Amino acid sequence: MANTNTADVVIVGGGIIGCLTAYYLTRRGLKPIVIESDAIASGASGTSAGWLTPYSHTCDPAMIALSPASLWLHAELAATLPGITGIDHGYREAPYIRCAISNDGVLELREFQAQRAAEGVEMEWLSGEEALALSPWITADIVAGLRSDNEPTLDSYRLTMSAMQAAEIGGARMVTGKVTGLIEPDESGATRTAFGVLLEDGSEVRGDTVVLAMGPWCGEAAAWLDHPVPVTPQRGQIVYLAPPDERDGPELEIGMNIIEHGGSLIGKRLGDAIVAASRDSVGFDRSTTNEARNELLINAARLSDRINNAQISGQTACLRPISADGRAYVGQVPGWSNAYLATGHSGEGIHYGPVTGAAIAELIADGVTQYDIAPLSPARAGTTPV
Repeated sequence: MANTNTADVVIVGGGIIGCLTAYYLTRRGLKPIVIESDAIASGASGTSAGWLTPYSHTCDPAMIALSPASLWLHAELAATLPGITGIDHGYREAPYIRCAISNDGVLELREFQAQRAAEGVEMEWLSGEEALALSPWITADIVAGLRSDNEPTLDSYRLTMSAMQAAEIGGARMVTGKVTGLIEPDESGATRTAFGVLLEDGSEVRGDTVVLAMGPWCGEAAAWLDHPVPVTPQRGQIVYLAPPDERDGPELEIGMNIIEHGGSLIGKRLGDAIVAASRDSVGFDRSTTNEARNELLINAARLSDRINNAQISGQTACLRPISADGRAYVGQVPGWSNAYLATGHSGEGIHYGPVTGAAIAELIADGVTQYDIAPLSPARAGTTPV
């Protein structure tokens, strides 16, 4: 007979969503197992920019409505997790400055400011001189700027590892293996039930509930669920900059970009500053490219000529789970009594990780959640596999 592990909840995926779901479940007295085919934080969660913004991709209204709650939970995690695990994940609240270098850019900034104000988020308008005064790294001829104080930064790898360690302290376990399907009874009624998951090596992990949080690999689960999971991988690349020599001036302590060109230059409390991030669709290819590195550095140099003398310390690529409509799929899978989906955050999984994990944990433990995730329901994906 195949080896079998048992748990209250089986979570497939050891990224930020899976690990925070496990953590919040343990806080509610449940003992989950997290299954990861590689290592914890080996995917996008380990190489994210760690910039907590809801504005980097789709600006979906249903997602943005959840942003304040997720930011609050992030602040709570920053205050509590280090005391549990001893891991400082580098959380820092620092300004982010969007700069304009042309009249067209000023119009774009004004539109962006108005959109955020309509959502209840106030951002400070800056003259070019005021923007320049915020950081010696800004060397471009800035016409105007927009300051945001609610887009913190952190080290996503450390956060994911800390969440998993805190979950393990609370009774969670980890199993390494590739999931190939769900375990179902021989006879199933109109509403199906998963008893757990099957692994590639023939073993089983059984539990009362299954959560699928596999990032872009959740598309594989459509065949298991007989329900579409329309997420596709998008490659994102980041370039890392070594700290400057003292003679070259201070380290970068804020985040910034030129709104006309995109990309971001972001200082981190822990680790090197980053230039982020490229986007291209190449399937599941996680290789880095010279083309992406050069494009990122050219855009960053338009804002700061310090880039020209900066030492590149590394480059990474990850795969983001992009949903069909730019909105994550979070909630119970239609037709299943105990299967949940949590994926498709479209490049903002670190930002929305806490509210996603907390919401899924509440649904499993209590049957309801305080967070408005109804617009994120997997039911909107339809009823026919794709």
